[in-house]
Amino acid sequence: MGYNRTVFWGITYRQLMLVLGMYGLSALLYDIALSISQREWAKTPILDYFTGEVPRIALDYGLKLLFTAPIWCLLFVRLRHWSLMQRMLLHIALLPLFIIAWQSVYYAVSDAIGVGRMRGNSSIWDTYIGALFYMVQFGIFHAYTYYRDLQQQRIQEIQLRELAVKSELSALKAQLNPHFLYNVFNTISASVPPEQEHTRELLAELADLFRYQLQASRSDTATVRDEIAFVGKYLDLEKARFGDRLHVRFDVSDDVLNCMLPPMLLQPLVENSVRHGVASLIDGGEVCVSIRQHANQLRVMVSDTGVGMNGSGEKGAGVGLANTRLRLEKMYGTELSITANQPHGVIISFELPVQEKNSDTDIPQDLPKYTAAF
Repeated sequence: MGYNRTVFWGITYRQLMLVLGMYGLSALLYDIALSISQREWAKTPILDYFTGEVPRIALDYGLKLLFTAPIWCLLFVRLRHWSLMQRMLLHIALLPLFIIAWQSVYYAVSDAIGVGRMRGNSSIWDTYIGALFYMVQFGIFHAYTYYRDLQQQRIQEIQLRELAVKSELSALKAQLNPHFLYNVFNTISASVPPEQEHTRELLAELADLFRYQLQASRSDTATVRDEIAFVGKYLDLEKARFGDRLHVRFDVSDDVLNCMLPPMLLQPLVENSVRHGVASLIDGGEVCVSIRQHANQLRVMVSDTGVGMNGSGEKGAGVGLANTRLRLEKMYGTELSITANQPHGVIISFELPVQEKNSDTDIPQDLPKYTAAF
């Protein structure tokens, strides 16, 4: 059994054992403290007093753990998106609720089963110790959560740096002699007879694709307008191959054209829909790219009317989708959703926070875009 496996609510076996260990140690220390404080006037030997207090203390801390669980779930699962200050302020209301609920049940059960407890003015110690234990344990929980999130953030930063290094290496390989590639396109285009103008256009679009990929390797973001234009040229080349079997539709609102997103993010999704969805159908199908803004989120969806998942589980385990999934997860903490389209096909979607165009991070404007050097 792996200690890092999740038990429930995102708690691993290791974390559960640590919490139970903390409660066991707290109960033990509390019993020792009571036994030592009572030794001068206790009528029984200290060891007998120690063992006699075990049932009461087990009930005490067992109920504390029981009432801690829902508060932990609320603060660290349901309200995890809240800031630390907001959750600290919430403790002002949760602390008295915890004490009242725990004391009420603790006293009722103790009286019912005949276990001794504090009475009269002495019960103030139960309130004081209970409140102190609440603050200590949740202080530990918050500190541990902060440490764990910090470690995960560092791991993500390391992985992003590794991806950046790999991207830089790929870009260096692509830039070994890009002008040679463009000159080859020029040479091929010049050799095409004038009556085959459509072939010239396809070569121009292919050159534009390579040029945009080179530009994208030098920038962290691109506008939706540029990405859509790039995807459009890619689909034009695919339409030249599939003819009337491939239908393309763009549903992109004007208000998102200047929004930013990582470059080369849409093309792998569109390619997946064409290759794995539409290509194998005799009648072909449609690929739709939809980008809309909802509140502060940019909703991106690539759908097709292709063969669908075919009962084989989640489609798209290729390198392109795997890289896109990893980029979204590491850069934005966003998941790539793959669901079935109706009546057939697949929908690939994700959401990004809206980011307006910034000239400092956009693809360099001094480089030519989508215009082949012919």
